[in-house]
Amino acid sequence: MSILPYIETFAAVVEKGSFTAAAETLDISKPVVSKQVSQLEQHLGVQLLQRTTRRLHLTEAGEIFARYSQQIVTEAQKAEQSVLPLQSEPQGTLRITAPESLAASMLPDALLGFQQRFPKVELDVRISGRFVDLVEEGIDVALRVGKLDDSSMIARRLLYCHFQVYGSPEYWNRHGIPNHPDELRNHNCLIYSQSPKPDTWIFKDSNGEDISIKVTGNLRSDAGRLLLDAVIDGQGIMIAPSYMVTNAIEKRLLESVLEDYSHAPVGLYAIYPQSKHVSTKVRAFVDYLIETWRD
Repeated sequence: MSILPYIETFAAVVEKGSFTAAAETLDISKPVVSKQVSQLEQHLGVQLLQRTTRRLHLTEAGEIFARYSQQIVTEAQKAEQSVLPLQSEPQGTLRITAPESLAASMLPDALLGFQQRFPKVELDVRISGRFVDLVEEGIDVALRVGKLDDSSMIARRLLYCHFQVYGSPEYWNRHGIPNHPDELRNHNCLIYSQSPKPDTWIFKDSNGEDISIKVTGNLRSDAGRLLLDAVIDGQGIMIAPSYMVTNAIEKRLLESVLEDYSHAPVGLYAIYPQSKHVSTKVRAFVDYLIETWRD
């Protein structure tokens, strides 16, 4: 049996000097207090209190146990108080994992704005294209593109994005604009190596059926920023999420092609473990991203 609840009851009896006063403090009945003290004595195999009609007296064992009981109750109260600020104000370390495509585009400005609003939160950001185990690796929030398969997690959509083929105007002028995904075999396709199938680009036909195209190119990397810079420089083309190229599109540094063969937009999600008490730092971060990226 766990004696922790009984220790709190015993400590209240010692502090208040009677079962009645302890019952009022703990908001339980006097018979429950008496029963819990008796069960504690039975478990320990010693008598802690000598009961008389007028007052209670601690036995020698009771005096020793009372000192430890009060320390335990005090430390428990300190432990409870120590986490209350974490729920009232976002603070502490927030561990985030995100794909490189976000780190090369929207994420830096979002993190800066979040820290300006919540300066007591310390960010630990891990950039990776793999799907990490949040619980196993101690991650608070994962930013991921695509559907959520794990029902033990909560997913909140931050925005929609398209995956399309992009190239610079200079590149298209030199090599021509493809009219069908098959024509990509004749182009220099820069490959993001952290994709599940890096050398295969997936499109859809007019019937919604997948078209898988085996692509090749002279540059492969797990750094999306490096590939994006190369595409803007006219060295080749790439398939990328729309949020990654927003600025380049607005500046007319890139143009998309094969839009009619692109799949429907997918969601970018904030994913975190289910819990009855989601920490304020996680809730504040996800709410901030939704607020910031909703347009």
